[in-house]
Amino acid sequence: MKLLANLAYLVKYLLIGCVVGFGVLFFIPNSPMGFNWNEAKSAWDFYKKTSQAEHSNSLFNSPEASYSQAIEKAGSSVVSVRTFRQGRARPATDGRKGDMLVDVSVGVGSGVIFNHDGYIVTNYHVIARSLRVEIHFPDGRKEYAKLVGVDPQNDIAVLKVNIKTPKVAELGTSAKVKTGDVVMAIGTPFGLFQNSVTLGIVSAIDHGPYYPKIQTDATINYGNSGGALINSNGQVIGISRSKFSVSKNDETGISFGVPIDVVKDVFDDIKKHGRVIRNWLGINTVQLNQARHQNLNPGVNFGIGLFIVDIEPGSPSAEAGLNIEDLLIRFDNHLIKGPVEFKKLFLATPIGKEVEIEVIRDKKPMTMKLKLRERPVK
Repeated sequence: MKLLANLAYLVKYLLIGCVVGFGVLFFIPNSPMGFNWNEAKSAWDFYKKTSQAEHSNSLFNSPEASYSQAIEKAGSSVVSVRTFRQGRARPATDGRKGDMLVDVSVGVGSGVIFNHDGYIVTNYHVIARSLRVEIHFPDGRKEYAKLVGVDPQNDIAVLKVNIKTPKVAELGTSAKVKTGDVVMAIGTPFGLFQNSVTLGIVSAIDHGPYYPKIQTDATINYGNSGGALINSNGQVIGISRSKFSVSKNDETGISFGVPIDVVKDVFDDIKKHGRVIRNWLGINTVQLNQARHQNLNPGVNFGIGLFIVDIEPGSPSAEAGLNIEDLLIRFDNHLIKGPVEFKKLFLATPIGKEVEIEVIRDKKPMTMKLKLRERPVK
């Protein structure tokens, strides 16, 4: 019995010694059996960080899920535009024979303040055929505006008021806009003289080739045209342009805006020259699809060149000898790989420069000279 008691006593203290030994090894840094406290701390920090991020991204739990700062930043630079147009003439109703009364129709739209010198950008269709234009500022002031210049093709007009304008819009860059980005439309719908906001995303980006646009599901109501499309940082990335509706009641539809990079170029030209200065080629082109390319077999790789489908009479292209169904493959010694690249190349060419162009006509390459000039003002 004593032997068994001594054996039990020995086993007991051996077990205690093992537990203590393992415990010591577990807490000793750099021990082969030690616990890696640095990894544990990193894992815990990562857990807290991701948990906070998930919480802050929750639309239901986060008080920060708001675009109020962006709207406050951009909203004071958006103005209401009211236009007055001559309407129909009608006979006087007070018995005076031969007298005519002229109706005056009132239109509404929005605009964006571009600088402190009183320049405001809106849509061309907002102010077209107007007798006078009034600008209503968010602070309650009202000023008459004069027309500086227009660009009907991009639906842009530049106005000017004779006061120092209060808040100027912060302009972003539309080149960085991507499908799926959050976008907001700020304007004064129905001539309410008070800004309102609609929220959506960028549905698609149409890069051109000549008149690009941003498509969004943010609603652009009547009176919002000419207002600001802003990103979540409050930067203006486009000018609201129009809404295309698929129902008679205007219940559903898609909205469009002019990219701000285009608007900047138009604004600079109009401010400097009173109009947009554009090179003029006088052709309409398309890029061949694969089936059409195989059928024509022009002798160049698929994707090279632009197929000419129309030529304006009296244009530089007509004078150079280009024909409909020519395949334009080189311009000023640059290979043409698509409409977007060709647009950039063409717009960067100085007005008045004579360039060499190469086309394929009836499967035979031809070169000719073409002298660019400014598009005539209509």
